[in-house]
Amino acid sequence: MRRTVADILWAVLGVGGAFGAMAAMERLRPAVTADDVGAPENQVGIGELTRAYFLSAGAIVASPLLADDVRLPRWCGPAGLLVQVGGVGLRVWAMRTLRGHYARALRVVPDQPVVRAGPYRHVRHPGYAGMLLLWLGGATSARNALAPALTLAAVGTAYRLRMDAEDALLRRDLPGYGAYATVTPRLLPRWLRLVSTNPCPDAD
Repeated sequence: MRRTVADILWAVLGVGGAFGAMAAMERLRPAVTADDVGAPENQVGIGELTRAYFLSAGAIVASPLLADDVRLPRWCGPAGLLVQVGGVGLRVWAMRTLRGHYARALRVVPDQPVVRAGPYRHVRHPGYAGMLLLWLGGATSARNALAPALTLAAVGTAYRLRMDAEDALLRRDLPGYGAYATVTPRLLPRWLRLVSTNPCPDAD
């Protein structure tokens, strides 16, 4: 019982960290270069993201009560918070790199460049990757395997819809983005992909 209460407290801390970080990052967002408004058909994923956040928050807090038999090690509590810090850092880096072009709406404004600096050298959507890390860290802090599984399913699906819509818009309306997209992965850097595969394919 004591472990369950402790897991719930860690889970609440993780959820609070996620929502608190989101609010703080909004205050750090640079002013956009033009009205932050896009066509309604380009706003795919906004509602899905909001629902995914709250669904994940509920799953994170409830997971210690719902699945006692899939507990994670105790160190996953502080480790999850560290992952959240990394996610915040990545998203802020992306915002600072894009500056006035880091908008909430999916739209292309006149003279908008294809940015290849900072984290955009490695992935096309570092801001979304940062948000996924933020929520994955919050889920890991619950010290229960059910929380990250449900969170990745909910938040990951919502961001996939958002990225699909954004990539389609930018390929259509932003000159040079198609060429950039062919050589730049969406979320996982190529070097990390190589590390995750067999490093010695010719070994016995």
